[in-house]
Amino acid sequence: MSIKVENVSFVYGKGTPFEKKAVDDISFCVKKGEFIGLIGHTGSGKSTLIQMLNGLIKPDSGKIFINGCDITADKVNLKEIRSKIGLVFQYPEYQLFEETVYKDIAYGPSNFNKSKEEIDSVINEVISLVGLDSSILEKSPFELSGGQKRRVAIAGVLAMSPDILILDEPTAGLDPAGRNDILACIKNLHEQKGMTVILVSHSMEDIANNVDKIMIVSDAKLVSFDYPSEIFKDSEMLKNIGLNVPQVTRVVNHLKQKGINLGNNIYTVEAAVDAILKYVKEES
Repeated sequence: MSIKVENVSFVYGKGTPFEKKAVDDISFCVKKGEFIGLIGHTGSGKSTLIQMLNGLIKPDSGKIFINGCDITADKVNLKEIRSKIGLVFQYPEYQLFEETVYKDIAYGPSNFNKSKEEIDSVINEVISLVGLDSSILEKSPFELSGGQKRRVAIAGVLAMSPDILILDEPTAGLDPAGRNDILACIKNLHEQKGMTVILVSHSMEDIANNVDKIMIVSDAKLVSFDYPSEIFKDSEMLKNIGLNVPQVTRVVNHLKQKGINLGNNIYTVEAAVDAILKYVKEES
């Protein structure tokens, strides 16, 4: 599914002393199957923007089209739209509530009058997609580790068979191993299912290693929407809005200042390793 946003704005507390513009005249297009990273400092408007994409918040002005359907129009079937746009909130494990993992994942499809056979089939598929064994289905979700709970929460969203998956800081609070597992799971979903994915993250490393394009939001405005190589080339722009380049890029830039030029557009560890090996070979 594609996403088209046209001149969208939203203000909290309109007409009150607490009025705050959260999204200011933002426009962009996301093609079907793209993996987009959404970054910005706290309070920049990221969460408001993704909630508008799901129809949870209606913009004060502008339009949003999901696969050509204007979800901001009057009398639009938002229930159907939301079934196609999976939104995973930050700390989604806090929303787990059922007695067993099976019942928690089944909650969504059962509300869409799916048969027992259909629900069983979809649960077996999504539990495998998030990298968990079916033996976990009869356990209480509250017995699981933090990373496992988060995967179960993602499986619950996937059980609705969405075409678009939006994740708000899905690795927040996890240890490095848990973070890597969740990111590998998301990347696998994107590759296997061809989903359109929007990943909201504060981690430049998470963004750099996974996405096709990066969207930067600052002070309610869309500052840039481009490929990682172009975004991370402008470290000064990122610094001015309170962000930074990935750590490996900072190391490469520091080496360049010391006379060791490994090249440009290096923002992943793999690229840095290749550049170092090439530099050592040329210098030996």
